[in-house]
Amino acid sequence: MKTKFVAFLTDFGTADPFVSVMKGLVLSRAPKVTILDITHEIPAQDIHMASFYLMASMNYMPEGTLFMCVVDPTVGTKRKILWARTKHYQFIAPDNGLISWVEQNEPLEEVRYIENKKLFLKNVSMTFHGRDIMAPVGGEVANGLKEEEIGPVTTEYIQRPFPLPEQAGKRIKGQIIAIDHFGNAITNIRGGTYQNNTVFSIADRLIHGVKPTYASVNSGEALALTGSFGFLEFSVRNGSFAKTFDVKIGSKLESLGTLDD
Repeated sequence: MKTKFVAFLTDFGTADPFVSVMKGLVLSRAPKVTILDITHEIPAQDIHMASFYLMASMNYMPEGTLFMCVVDPTVGTKRKILWARTKHYQFIAPDNGLISWVEQNEPLEEVRYIENKKLFLKNVSMTFHGRDIMAPVGGEVANGLKEEEIGPVTTEYIQRPFPLPEQAGKRIKGQIIAIDHFGNAITNIRGGTYQNNTVFSIADRLIHGVKPTYASVNSGEALALTGSFGFLEFSVRNGSFAKTFDVKIGSKLESLGTLDD
């Protein structure tokens, strides 16, 4: 599926040349593509955060975008590398569950193992498959490579199901699924499934009501709001909720009814 756009998501940071050499290889094969950067600041080896940011950002990218996702803690082992597509997007990523949550937006219509070694660089490093396999294959895909030339179709890839909240009547039990750069604790509870006067219990404290903005409370005060990704999140104005209350990915929370109950 030829594309004009290639979007990178990695845990490489920007201090080293890892990202640049991958971009260079893509552009050497598809010089007319536009390169987009989702983020290169995924915490090292954090597949969970990579899955969230891919899910949260993909629908804002141009139709047809190829996502190059390199968070690969088992690089050099027998783990596979995948190419996959939905109706509107395509992906290259290690077979470690990273692409699982895209199905919260669109179902995966086809997944293939990347096995055509003719597309790889001549010398493949055991520690940098992003450069030696994914980037050259990504460039060829962006330039219109036929899907059947990538490798065989598979249904055996690793899947990590999205952690859906539990709901019983008006009460919802959820968990933290991401913590952003500001220390906001993002939950798996989507906006629209709770009322603005809902009371939540998290980190041994009660948060009363859902505010419209971060500036709805005083500096240093905790609050709940529906964040820009469309999920309930907990924040501290001008501070970090995660650090202040020692909240981590996987931390539990629940609603306790409303202020009117």
